[in-house]
Amino acid sequence: MKNKIITIPGSKSYTNRALILATLSQPPVTIYNPLFSDDTKAMIDCLRKLGLLLDIQEDKIIVQKNISVIGKGPYNLFAHDSGTTIRFILALLTTVPGTKILQGSEGLNKRPIKELVNGLTQLGAQIEYLQQPDTPPLKIDNMLIKSGTTKLNGDISSQYFSAIMMVAPIVGDITIEVVGNQISKSYIDMTIGMMNDWGVNVINDNYQKYVIKAGQSYRIKEYTVEGDFSGAGYFFGIAALTKSTITLQNLNPNSKQGDLQFVKILEQMGNIVNSGKNEMTIIGKGIKPVVVDMELCPDQAQTLAVLAAFANGVTKMTGVRSLRVKETERVKATQTELAKMGIKTESPNDDTLIIYGGNPRPATIDTYKDHRMAMSFAMAGTMLKDMIINNPEVVNKTFPLFWDKLNSLEIDLAHDK
Repeated sequence: MKNKIITIPGSKSYTNRALILATLSQPPVTIYNPLFSDDTKAMIDCLRKLGLLLDIQEDKIIVQKNISVIGKGPYNLFAHDSGTTIRFILALLTTVPGTKILQGSEGLNKRPIKELVNGLTQLGAQIEYLQQPDTPPLKIDNMLIKSGTTKLNGDISSQYFSAIMMVAPIVGDITIEVVGNQISKSYIDMTIGMMNDWGVNVINDNYQKYVIKAGQSYRIKEYTVEGDFSGAGYFFGIAALTKSTITLQNLNPNSKQGDLQFVKILEQMGNIVNSGKNEMTIIGKGIKPVVVDMELCPDQAQTLAVLAAFANGVTKMTGVRSLRVKETERVKATQTELAKMGIKTESPNDDTLIIYGGNPRPATIDTYKDHRMAMSFAMAGTMLKDMIINNPEVVNKTFPLFWDKLNSLEIDLAHDK
């Protein structure tokens, strides 16, 4: 497997942010190179349910109407399994009139959303939990948020901050204070960078306070979504693991995406990465144990964990606490599946995962309805015959073409049909 070329699809994180910003802009707004996946379709479905007109074409989305068309409802919105959708839409719903019901799938309805609800209620929103405290489904009443200051705990999810930041320009002066330490700073940078590109300035006071001044508006008419480093990470990892050369196209080497940091981790292991115009090439040299903080690229923690299983030594990851409130409890799920492969792991605290690498054996991997479990453990199939990935369709959440891309590398990977 030499000099293979893979074209990486658009980023989910950028696509869903772009859809929100487009609904807050003067129409029409054209979004090029969007990702079409379960998560972005969930966002599109919610926006259409609110009455927005989105023209979906093969390589672009044209947002023809903005939030000015949203009436008093009532509206019943379903976010499916998409965490970004339910969080971003919740903030949006507090800026428009009417009564709204917002919920997700059974799994999403178990994920906490209390911190975002509290942040919005501090600004005047009226939000009610309809079943269990602190989780969806939610009822959002006809109380619009207003200018002011809100405080959010920084150690749960950066998406709470992004959700409020993005709607702030249509509200007025908004200050968001961080209680404790801000995790996933790279995603904050992504949101602030996008808002700036669209014409809105955010004052970032060392990740302790964010200020959005009144009188600003989103002014962009065309926006191109860059390629997804989260999805690219698996192919970077495969190149390193198999000591192969893979060129990944549709990637911005200067991206603000946190998962670009994963490339530096692979370089730390001795792999070589060359950047070109909208592409990156990795010359794989193998896997070595590392000690690394994953806080800037938490979505690659499972990727690194699977790679570390093949490293001769101990890999220690910190910065993994945010993984415990994702599609599944990702740290425990990763430990469970690595144990099936004969790999010892430890998690001495909420923020640390230790992998004792060695000689992993093939196993049947459960994916816990988590796309990243499927894609991470798929990498092991490039080295081990008879790896089986159960429920491979979970990749549709963010990377529907993952198996096609993997098969194009001509790798013999067994997976459940």
